[in-house]
Amino acid sequence: MRVIKTLVFLAFTSLILFSCKEKTVINKSKTELLAGTVSKTWKNTKAEASQPGGLKIDLVITQPTCITDNLLTFYPNNTYEFREGATKCNATDPDLLLKANWSFTENETKFKIDKIIFQGREVNDTVFDIVELTDNIFTGSTTLTLNGVTYGFVATFQAVK
Repeated sequence: MRVIKTLVFLAFTSLILFSCKEKTVINKSKTELLAGTVSKTWKNTKAEASQPGGLKIDLVITQPTCITDNLLTFYPNNTYEFREGATKCNATDPDLLLKANWSFTENETKFKIDKIIFQGREVNDTVFDIVELTDNIFTGSTTLTLNGVTYGFVATFQAVK
């Protein structure tokens, strides 16, 4: 009987010791969060523009599906591609809409993109403040000047699984 109690005690103690073992947390670099180890694709889920007078509009919900389903793929070599999604606005549109470069600046608190298309216009060397960057969400904010008016702009992307 004493042997059984000792075995039960040892088994119970082992169970407690091994179940309390801390799980290893792997911290990913910002490059890996954004671009993965080979590539990572994102879909724009919100793009809020605000005018100096305070008027705000979500540009994603005002666009047709052929625009909102487009995909952004980042690569660890600091390049990215902007591609058509499942639907095209015009059947003759190319699949690859834009290919350019990206980088982190200012101790990885800012994100710079060589080219971006905003409201049908190409904008160069845009720098975003990184609001959030996780495995699943990427949000950046910036200002864009179009026709002499400066707009606040916050874009949120969700990782495509």
